[in-house]
Amino acid sequence: MLTGLWTIGIKVPDLERELEFHRQIGNEIVLDETLEIDGEFFRVPLVKMGDKYLHLAEKMVYEDWLGKTLPYGMTHLVYMSSSLDQDVDKALAGGAEMMRDIAEVSAGFGERRVAFMISPSGWIVEFIEIKKNLVPEV
Repeated sequence: MLTGLWTIGIKVPDLERELEFHRQIGNEIVLDETLEIDGEFFRVPLVKMGDKYLHLAEKMVYEDWLGKTLPYGMTHLVYMSSSLDQDVDKALAGGAEMMRDIAEVSAGFGERRVAFMISPSGWIVEFIEIKKNLVPEV
């Protein structure tokens, strides 16, 4: 079952400037690391804003999978799942398309199983099943 919205992905043209903005308005940068995905490095800071997280990046990890450059602004929603395989099956039955196979990911945020999909209207959604959480609760 999907249990909530975990983070919102936002593409920005100048990551340092955006992080400074968030610091100035009182948001906490809870994680700032670089991940290697398919041989490319991505800086993925996580900003705690109220009861949600923002995932800011100058390029999203899945842009190459899409074969296009995404515009700046909101790029994807990440939903938490207590039963990832069943939730993916429901999304596919509802018309979503998988972007890649379900994967296991381990990084500074902890351990997750993740599924990237495109909704019928073109929204990028990610379902995560948290195995080990290393970021503060919101």
